[in-house]
Amino acid sequence: MNSRSISSAHATTSNSSTQSFVGRLSVYFVLIGLLASGMIYLMMIYMLQWVEDEVSLNNLRDSAPFVIKQFQKGVPEPLVLPPNITAFYSSDFIPSHYGELQNYPLGFNGEINDDLSELFLYRSEFVLNGQMSQLYITMPAENIELSSAQWTGINTFVIGFTIGLILLFSYAIIKLFKRLIEPINQLSLQLGSSTTPEAFNVSQSAAKEFGILTDSLNRYRQQNETLIKQEQAFARYASHELRTPLSIVLGSAKLLAQKPDEDFQLRQRERITRAAQDMQNTVEALLNIVKQEKSSHENSPRLFTEQELTQTLETTVNQAKKLAIKISVEWHSSPTVQPNSAVIKMLLTNLVNNAINARCEPLPEGEKSWINIAVFDKEIIIEDNGQGLSDSEKGHQRSDSGGHGLGLTIIDTLCQRYNWQFTLASNQPRGCIATLVLPKLAV
Repeated sequence: MNSRSISSAHATTSNSSTQSFVGRLSVYFVLIGLLASGMIYLMMIYMLQWVEDEVSLNNLRDSAPFVIKQFQKGVPEPLVLPPNITAFYSSDFIPSHYGELQNYPLGFNGEINDDLSELFLYRSEFVLNGQMSQLYITMPAENIELSSAQWTGINTFVIGFTIGLILLFSYAIIKLFKRLIEPINQLSLQLGSSTTPEAFNVSQSAAKEFGILTDSLNRYRQQNETLIKQEQAFARYASHELRTPLSIVLGSAKLLAQKPDEDFQLRQRERITRAAQDMQNTVEALLNIVKQEKSSHENSPRLFTEQELTQTLETTVNQAKKLAIKISVEWHSSPTVQPNSAVIKMLLTNLVNNAINARCEPLPEGEKSWINIAVFDKEIIIEDNGQGLSDSEKGHQRSDSGGHGLGLTIIDTLCQRYNWQFTLASNQPRGCIATLVLPKLAV
């Protein structure tokens, strides 16, 4: 299976997973909606029945004072009050289908349900003609309660209204979750695509958090690309800087076996020693850069001397002489630096090598290539009359162009680690000016 088919499989899997996720959430919320609707429906029916009974019982209890006054005035029983309340105080007037109402305790106010009748009863007593008499106030339930047809209509309306709400909310939830999941699906497709886009993006209608996530992905991706460029630059630098001294060591070792002359062998041993020292400096510089856990404050501040600069640029100066490039040094004062000698040699050597590689060929008649290095207490300036800045270098954009060394990306990384400021500017009439501004340190 090729990479395209694999990415397609990933994209399909991601899409189906997204659809399943939205479907599951929709089902869960529909079930929750049904459960909530059922509970609301039962509670509503119960409340309607309770309110219906309470209204009837309150009417019976509130009518008791009026009924008592009427009986005390001599109104005969049974006393009928509109719409369907009947009051009496003698058990002889109790309808046979009501049962034994006199068996209910005084103060009873409730609904009576039996096989023959269903009514509301208020049971009390009052003084009539100087004697305590019983009081019965009744009201048939079928005359005031909602009929079966009315309850059916209410149930139908409540159920229909509930189903409509469930469908409406389900549609809204599905739309909402699709809008929330769609940005994730877009990012998944972009991540799984065989052709990675220049920048990850989501639709403008996506939530703010997805925009933040997309910006973070783009930032991390840019950091990864920068790290990859740094590793490639490390490989190029190590290849060049280690191959040259190794060639010197191997060549000198072969020459030692050819001539027994003592002076000749001494010169070869010195060449081997210098080459080994150069290799050691290179390895130390690379380890100092690669080990991210090492603090920038690990090295104590020190003075950068003119002798150290001469030793640092010895090999580079010899290379420039072979190419007929004049290198001049203007030493004004000794700056205070924190990086060790290996790191400073790596940085300055590569800046000078970049200037050498950017020389103009051919030059106008009577003009020669030159590189000038000026050292001050707070800055180091490297100026040349070469080809000048490329389009990617203008405005000090990080690039990996020019030279066989670290490249501008790693040079900038070194400067950031030690709080140096690195800038590139065009020189007039041609060439480039590289400036290293050093922080203020106390020795």
